[in-house]
Amino acid sequence: MDRISNLPNEIICHIVSFLSAKDAAFALVLSKRWQNLFTIVPNLEFDTSVKNQGNLMEFADGVLALPASSRIRSSSLKFRRGVDPTHYDDLNRCICALLNRGILDLELDICAGRPYSLPLEVFTCKTLVKLELGGNYGGFVIDVVPENAFLPALETLVLTYIRFKDLRGCAFEKLLSACLVLKELVIKNMEWERWKWSGNLSSPTLQRLTISHGDCYQCEFTRINLDTPSLTYLYLSDFVPDDYPIVNLDSLVEAKLDLMLTVDHIYEGFVSDDDIISSNPTNLIKGLRNVEIMNLRSPNTFQAFSYFHEAIPVFENLYHLTTTCDDNGFCWEFLPFLLKKCPNLETLVINGPLHYDEDRPKSVCDCLSGYSFLLSCPLEVLQITDYSGTTGEVEQLKHFLEKLSCLRLVKLHCPKRHGGDKKKLLMLPRASSKCKIKVTFS
Repeated sequence: MDRISNLPNEIICHIVSFLSAKDAAFALVLSKRWQNLFTIVPNLEFDTSVKNQGNLMEFADGVLALPASSRIRSSSLKFRRGVDPTHYDDLNRCICALLNRGILDLELDICAGRPYSLPLEVFTCKTLVKLELGGNYGGFVIDVVPENAFLPALETLVLTYIRFKDLRGCAFEKLLSACLVLKELVIKNMEWERWKWSGNLSSPTLQRLTISHGDCYQCEFTRINLDTPSLTYLYLSDFVPDDYPIVNLDSLVEAKLDLMLTVDHIYEGFVSDDDIISSNPTNLIKGLRNVEIMNLRSPNTFQAFSYFHEAIPVFENLYHLTTTCDDNGFCWEFLPFLLKKCPNLETLVINGPLHYDEDRPKSVCDCLSGYSFLLSCPLEVLQITDYSGTTGEVEQLKHFLEKLSCLRLVKLHCPKRHGGDKKKLLMLPRASSKCKIKVTFS
């Protein structure tokens, strides 16, 4: 007697999810009961890094062998070492077979040369809810998005090392326009300067946007429009263009920023006072005015907020601010400008050490103006993630404790066997009688 057929339906479906497309198709002939169960295939994967799984042609044949009534929930095709151009037809035949079976989640991790083009059916699939295009080893070019592009169910779009070069219009803009209910857009290893596009990133439904730049440091692009009125989360790690003419971030709740300024459209690290900056984040900074949680993730961002401090709006809703820098010698010129515009700030997390001059540990850097800006700051919680208890750090911490009258809690995270004398820390004078100091060790 067939013991497998006697198993519960859920277990049988789980077993089949580990089969290749070809083997799953063969399994359907075992019994009529199995045919009824396999109308939905949970997941199909093809990965060139996996041994003994057959070739692409066999996988495509297996997908095509599935009954026309079968449905595939998700599938991933991964070509870590690139795709031989002679296999492009098999690849697209396989993609179309997946699209024709009501697929919900499709990942195409493909490193392909310029001659490769996605089948146009990718842009007219009515069932796709999540689509991941590109590849961590190079991706490919999208040079055509059809005029009838229509992805009515797509909620998540992930683009990795993708380049858009549609000479007949903006392929990127066409793609976004086709996504009627898009909620999340992720663009990884992006290089705007290698795109041919309009500079418009527009979506009325988008709620989460993640952009991280690639390795190119020549940034000859002039403008980017961010027209995303429903956006609640923004992660932006990018070179700042000449301008952000349109910025619509009225619904923004959380922002994580790594903004890199360029000089003559070239990024060379930190800019100096003598440099002529070709970047202008003014409208972007102003557009952040409604944010509630903000993370300035790098000294590059500190510089952007410092050089363009006149653009800093009043952050009425901002209650949680994080700054990230692992260099205690990097100036905090931005901090006085920023904290003065945060009337309702409750928590400040300094992700890294406190700023001080190691040659003059008891002095206060001119960029902080004696910490006078802290006197009017409503801060209740201060967290420092890299506190070693050096003389310089203790002296700087004193200013926070003596000037922040609303402070309730100071959390110091110290490396093992560092952090100074805990008893002396607890004895430091404080402006707030309710302030407690909590020290933890890693």
